[in-house]
Amino acid sequence: RALGLLFAAMVLSAPAAAAARPTAVGVGEREWRIALYRPWVPAGLVRFNVKNFGEDGHDFVVRNARGVTRARLPELGAGETASVTARLLRRGRYTVYCSLPGHRGLGMRAVLRVRRVLQR
Repeated sequence: RALGLLFAAMVLSAPAAAAARPTAVGVGEREWRIALYRPWVPAGLVRFNVKNFGEDGHDFVVRNARGVTRARLPELGAGETASVTARLLRRGRYTVYCSLPGHRGLGMRAVLRVRRVLQR
């Protein structure tokens, strides 16, 4: 009986543990573009792994469709990497960009789509 209860507890907690694990998205920054290595992610936690391949410094911002900042990294120097995790629970389009003066206008922006998690 104790073994059965232990197994049931493991099975019931497995989906919760899986749901808490963030989806990783690689991000490459360089003059004057941002490349997302995934075009879409399921709704939930998203970990952005950002590398600055450029020669200039670049920061990283994630905003939802309403313009609310969901995540931000400070300026990364040439060759530097950093990660930030965001909770993206609503379906839709999220804009990622470099907020340093003039960089977004020169093309340092991209769109990540968040889709609903499908239950099986």
